Amino acid sequence: MYRHEIKYFISKMQAAELRIFLKSTMHQDSNGNNTGSYWVRSQYFDTMGNRDYYEKIIGHSIRKKIRLRIYNIRTDTVKLEIKSKFGSMTLKESANITKEDAKKLICGDCSPLRSYNESAAKKAYAFFNSSYYRPTVITDYEREAYLYPFNNIRVTLDKDLRAGFCLYDLFEEDAIMMPAFSREVYILEVKYDHIIPVFLQKALSNYAMEKSEISKYCLGRSVLESRGAV
Repeated sequence: MYRHEIKYFISKMQAAELRIFLKSTMHQDSNGNNTGSYWVRSQYFDTMGNRDYYEKIIGHSIRKKIRLRIYNIRTDTVKLEIKSKFGSMTLKESANITKEDAKKLICGDCSPLRSYNESAAKKAYAFFNSSYYRPTVITDYEREAYLYPFNNIRVTLDKDLRAGFCLYDLFEEDAIMMPAFSREVYILEVKYDHIIPVFLQKALSNYAMEKSEISKYCLGRSVLESRGAV
């Protein structure tokens, strides 16, 4: 189902204060390590004309992005995700594919996707086959996630966002990555089905921050282009 998703840039100090509140009112994601965070790396794809990138930049209300996502370099399973945007609503569809099939997809062979029954794999195959998607940039970051069962609420704090123009290095531990901004900047994301409960609205209103149409994919590309890496 489509969900609401709002994003903010916040400072390290704001994140520290908000973390105390989140830990006291919500459940921490069990995937986190002893510090409560976990590592995320994504390989983004786009058309030869960078259609998805430019649709985001110019603000199309209906757009999408396609990516592979891993949480461990040595994983045998990779998430193939299609994230669609319709106004303020988002829909994320995913399918688990093998590491070997992910490598084939990165190298331009989308045929393995035909063997999967998930609708996300079938959709991705259609996109890759008709619009010639190819790998663009890789991003990684550290994430803390907090959950609240009412309205399926998920709040995340992301830090140390980095980007690399290393198209075939999704599983490379020593891939060359560039910081997107200083370590003092965090990305706060709030995702929910219908409404945010009053207690969370009040907590967020305590901070001087504005909603922002943040895209880690676009941030990654901007960082690499500004440093002559693209």
